[in-house]
Amino acid sequence: MDISWVLFTIGIAIIFGKLGDHLMNKLGFPGVLGEMIMGMILGNLVYFGLVSPDHLTIQNNEIFDFLSRLGIIFLLFLGGLDTDLSVLKKTGKIATVSTVFGVLVPLVMGYLALQYMGYTAAESFAGGVVLTATSIGITVRVMMDMGVLKSEVGAASLSASIMDDFLGIMLIIFAVGTGSILGLLGKFAIFFIITGFLAMKLVNKFISFSEKLHVEKGILSLAIAVMFLFSFLAENWFEAAIEGSFMAGLVLSRTAEGKNLIEDVKTIGYSILIPLFFVYTGASLNLTIFGDFDALYLALVLTAIAIVSKVVGRGFGARIMGWNMKKSLQMGIGSIPRAEIALINLMVAIHAGVISESNVGKFIAATMIFITISIISTPPLLKWAFTEEVEN
Repeated sequence: MDISWVLFTIGIAIIFGKLGDHLMNKLGFPGVLGEMIMGMILGNLVYFGLVSPDHLTIQNNEIFDFLSRLGIIFLLFLGGLDTDLSVLKKTGKIATVSTVFGVLVPLVMGYLALQYMGYTAAESFAGGVVLTATSIGITVRVMMDMGVLKSEVGAASLSASIMDDFLGIMLIIFAVGTGSILGLLGKFAIFFIITGFLAMKLVNKFISFSEKLHVEKGILSLAIAVMFLFSFLAENWFEAAIEGSFMAGLVLSRTAEGKNLIEDVKTIGYSILIPLFFVYTGASLNLTIFGDFDALYLALVLTAIAIVSKVVGRGFGARIMGWNMKKSLQMGIGSIPRAEIALINLMVAIHAGVISESNVGKFIAATMIFITISIISTPPLLKWAFTEEVEN
């Protein structure tokens, strides 16, 4: 890989991403949609053979992939820093119940639909699991841009999306029959003890230590170091680095010094890394898959279930816990986008041989299609759902 063209690609991606952000804001849509559309344009210049992948190295590029992963890690770290713990605690029960229904409804609907279409029980269950996990990054970015992340719905959506990921990981382990559910639950428990209870107790001592260093941006540097260490634990134990970064932000959000870091973290994240993540996400959406007619029927079914099941599942969970229809609908819409976790769950199922070789292509194409539609449709739907809050 020629490093010069990697540098060129990063520069082009940032420019196009910010232009897309600007254009969408002018049109009244969340800027993240513009970043993803620009990424889709850049990616498909390569997919359609208009630009050489050696020159626009936006796919199969380990450097770009790593930087985009840093982008989502910083975004969730920022989300944790910007979260009001009192609101998070207040919405904890609603988030939990919404998560359960938001996972159960897509799982059951997906399983029954795929069974009806003639797929095996194992394939149907794996397909249902693929539909369960929400893309936290897209929901957080859109709600943050609209200024509603600190609302009850925003806090509950963030909590529910994180729990979605954990449940999705456990379900895919069950689906492929590898690993131990009890072992994974043990790791979850240890992770939350370390990052939650112990960190909460030690955070003030950590801040005092950082202040005593008397170096430029010492608190910021050590806070980011904690973010990486928490991300390491979460990634190493259950392949979920973003949950670790969120917990690091949440722990630091309890302190005034942590809250003061928000603008510095935004400068690092929004200037380079976060736009790269969304451009990279858009670049992964290969429009040539829409020509795979064998997959279109499966994609149509999965897309309908992906949207309806999450809105109904999470929305119902919020409604029975006492929220009104409007807030329940907002909660449901915030859970529509799917991205990396859905693909990870699918690839785990494929590598484990759960999905037959003859159906692998259809599942990959169909998953990419419903991910594409869910990602593109979420920002305008959230904009519509929160119209009154944004205007006020």
